[in-house]
Amino acid sequence: MNSNLPGKLLKRKLMELNSALFFAENDSLFKLPNHLVTEMELNDDGDEIRFAIPKPAQDLEAFDKEFPVRMEFFKKGIAYRLRIQGKGFIIEDAAALDNWLSASPTRQEKAKNEPMIMVKVVVKYVDYTGNINSSFPSKLKMAGMQIFDSLFSHKGATVSV
Repeated sequence: MNSNLPGKLLKRKLMELNSALFFAENDSLFKLPNHLVTEMELNDDGDEIRFAIPKPAQDLEAFDKEFPVRMEFFKKGIAYRLRIQGKGFIIEDAAALDNWLSASPTRQEKAKNEPMIMVKVVVKYVDYTGNINSSFPSKLKMAGMQIFDSLFSHKGATVSV
């Protein structure tokens, strides 16, 4: 676990994973639903994440404008995971949402099908869990295991004196 990753490293890791489960963890009667986030933007320091999710059926006034957030970043085949905790904010600025949506054709396509809202997460805590050994390329690991086996594995070998 590492809760103090440098901003550039954190940003690189988050962009490599590029998918997260979003959880609003407030105790309100109305809270934003859990959501799979696949399109997001990070600031240069990696301490602020912005993304859009489908607008809930309830009126936005019923939701807290600030709330605790947890995001679980993962990707199949990658040997590490990131869990981020922080403070979430519902961004009600329509111009900011339009600018964010216009930056990508896939974002624009999603927004055509359903109304969206923007969420900003200010990162307070990062939990990095991973195995450094599994991050090496598999061919290199296999070659190392084969060399080790050929040098040190003498099962059934007879030694003549």
